[in-house]
This record gives sequence, C-alpha cells and structure tokens, in this order.
Amino acid sequence: MKRCILTMVLTALLGMGALMPQADAAVEEHRPVQPPQVIQRAPLYSLGIEGRVAVDMYVDAEGKVPSVRIWRSSGYPLLDAYMLVYFHAGSVIFSPALDAEGQPVPCYVRQTFSFSKGEETQIKLAEAVKQVQPKIKKYPDVKTQTVISAKLDDKGKVQETKTLVSSGNEEYDTAAAELVQKKWKFSPAHDAEGKAVASGTACVIYFGYLPDPPEMQTGKKEG
Repeated sequence: MKRCILTMVLTALLGMGALMPQADAAVEEHRPVQPPQVIQRAPLYSLGIEGRVAVDMYVDAEGKVPSVRIWRSSGYPLLDAYMLVYFHAGSVIFSPALDAEGQPVPCYVRQTFSFSKGEETQIKLAEAVKQVQPKIKKYPDVKTQTVISAKLDDKGKVQETKTLVSSGNEEYDTAAAELVQKKWKFSPAHDAEGKAVASGTACVIYFGYLPDPPEMQTGKKEG
C-alpha cells in the first residue's frame, strides 16, 4: 500500500507543469485580533522520509495562501519540495484573519509539519549527495525559491529537469534548473529487489536566502 502511495506522490510531483509563481507577500506586518483558521486541507502523504518542515505562509484577506517560504528545512530536499508544491497547489484554505473592526486582513502564519517514515519498505529513494545553492550575495534584494523536479537514470545522473513551482522570475527558474542539472549529485533509487533503477525526485533552489537548518545539519554548499 505504501509503495502505491509513494509512487502516486512522486508521479504527481514529476508530472505537474509549472505552478503559478509565488506572490510577493505584503511588506506591512498585520497583527490580526483573530488569527486565520484552517477550513480546508488536502491530505499530506508520507514519502517514506521522517522529518519536520517549518514554513512561513502569507495568508491573504480571502484566506488563500499565495506565498509560502521554507523557514526551517527538514534536511531532505524532496520533503521540502513536496511541502512547497502542496501549498502552491492550493491544498490549504483558511478563514480570513480579522482586525479589531472585524474586517478581513492578510497576515503571516508560521507552522511546522511533521512527517513519519511510515511502514517499512525495501524501496530506496534517490538521495541528494551533493547540494549546491546560489550564493546569497548574488541576490541581495530577493528572498524566493524555485522547486525543480529531476528525472534520474539508474546511476542517479540527472537526465531532465522541470520547474514545478516558479519563483516568478524566468531567469531564476532557468538558473535553478541549470544548477540542478550540472552541480547536484544523487545516489540512485533502488527497487524492492535492491536493483538500481531510474527514478525521479525534486528539490528547492533558494535565491537570496537559505532556510534555517534542521537540528541535525548535513551541510549545504553555495555555488
């Protein structure tokens, strides 16, 4: 059962076209009297990875979430990417936050999501063994991210990339795809019999910032 769900999630990730760009969050901080409440949420599926992802959400005055940023990484690129794809697909809707006059206002929400490893399986996902991010100083005036999917061969080499969630800047998205294609390294996935197989994965490329690391930091290289 877990194998079917895992395959479904990865297929959905890799099969999606570029989603709508991330909207710019309002500069002004709103402090609502009544915070927003979740009124609709699609299920989150286990990817067979145990980890915690903390996100900053910008919730608009209609309760929609046009902008999400990874605040604290899980340490697993695929899990972080899944979290962003989940939100940008419109999977969560809030009731609007209200100000002192009872009027709906936009606000920021920080939340942590925990994932369990789930049932044991012999399937082994491809893992990023070398992660390279753009130098922060190259992008002093932005804080955004692009989610990239990658098709891998049975040696873990990147064969094809695609933008899953756009930064809203075509130049950044192109740079993100090239970075994954040329500088990221992955170990191959293995099937239930232990055979290396072609597979797919996804990762997040950050521009102008890096998220806080998980408690057990594995190290990321800027390039």
